Amino acid sequence: MPNFKTHILSGILGFPVFFLMFNFVYSHLFYEVYYVSSEIVLSYFLFVVGSDFPDIDHQNSFINRLMRLFLIFGSVYYLFEYDFLYKEYLPFPYNLSNFIIIVIGTLVGLLLGILFNKLSKHRGLWHLFLTGAILSFLIYLLNLKYRTPINILYSLSYFVGFSLHIILDKNFKTK
Repeated sequence: MPNFKTHILSGILGFPVFFLMFNFVYSHLFYEVYYVSSEIVLSYFLFVVGSDFPDIDHQNSFINRLMRLFLIFGSVYYLFEYDFLYKEYLPFPYNLSNFIIIVIGTLVGLLLGILFNKLSKHRGLWHLFLTGAILSFLIYLLNLKYRTPINILYSLSYFVGFSLHIILDKNFKTK
């Protein structure tokens, strides 16, 4: 099976071709799109992340390790974001309460990462085109505030990168 380097390189090299094709089709069906540089860079990022994302179910993969870090930081962030729900019940000084929130958030994030790895089977749910389509649809929904062609570009960038990973895994074996 292709490794991390192969998947990332395919994402890096595949995006320019995808971007050219997307603009060709979109401009012929609708109108020519003019981009802000950050829109192109974000779509490039989504394509490359998508090209490695199916390996999130592999415990030693880069994307899995990155996801576990995001779970830790996300847990700490959300505990602070919603501290108004419980902070008055912590009978500690302000800084000690913050310390406790950081420790609890870190533990919650670690436990979520362990749980994710225990429940995920390698080359299972995360290696399905349907999963890529669902995640792409979520990207579309999260970006409704953007212009339609940009929103479509973001979601398709992720989906095509994700699909490229699956196609590489199915068609190429490494020794």
